[in-house]
Amino acid sequence: MKKSICHYSFHRTWQSEQWSCDDLADTVRDLGVEGIDYHVGFLGDREGAADRIRAALARTGLELSGLSMSNDFNQEEPAALDAQIDSVRQWLRVAAEVEAPVSRIFGGHIDDRSNAAQLATGFDRILHGLGEVVREAERLGVVLALENHGGLPCTGEEQVDVIRKIGSKHLQATIDVGNYMQGRQEAHDGTAAAASCAAYIHFKDFHRTNDRDAPAWDIVPCIVGRGDIDHAKCLDVLRQSGYDGFVALEYEGPEDERIGVAESVAFMNRVMEGMSG
Repeated sequence: MKKSICHYSFHRTWQSEQWSCDDLADTVRDLGVEGIDYHVGFLGDREGAADRIRAALARTGLELSGLSMSNDFNQEEPAALDAQIDSVRQWLRVAAEVEAPVSRIFGGHIDDRSNAAQLATGFDRILHGLGEVVREAERLGVVLALENHGGLPCTGEEQVDVIRKIGSKHLQATIDVGNYMQGRQEAHDGTAAAASCAAYIHFKDFHRTNDRDAPAWDIVPCIVGRGDIDHAKCLDVLRQSGYDGFVALEYEGPEDERIGVAESVAFMNRVMEGMSG
């Protein structure tokens, strides 16, 4: 497995210091990992985005681990859903231009997963949206990797169910080891459920602030290695499943991003070196 850093790990610094693709790539290179993930939500205009990414990669020698989409297909208004679909389609053309090995994609956001009717309606909407964009991914030769984000889907089982219903080799899974906790699922259990579909991994951490038996888990993001996720167990599950792609750090903690990312990378290095030892 190779290491990468997600654009979102520096999203506050990107905005406050008005970083460019080059600034992010320089910082990621200096942290000693092999790859970088750019996020379309921060890249601005699509025009020229591929050139900016390619130039940053060429100058730093980094590999592109993924181009991450930013979408929400759980839209009540049909026009809003169509706009989300169109945006993903257009960014997929950029993903093809830069030869991204995967493009992380979301399903949708839901506020109340306990409402069965809302949950069913939400899944219907995201199945429609994913079904539309996967045809463009197939045409372009891009692999979409559906993340357990926003509640639709949330658990590993839900990821697999959606992927199987779409039924395309161009839709696989982004396993975000942290986000399973939002569905009251331990990280290694969610990872095991979705490992057979894995195309991308997000290395993240959360600290649970209430009891494990509570109806919903209250979780807060933290420096990776300081929370309640057993990252070694997650990576061992993936290794046993045959996964050998990128493990991309996604830091979301409140600390200064330069400090939080550096400490998280140090932990990631120790865990991954322990796997190979």
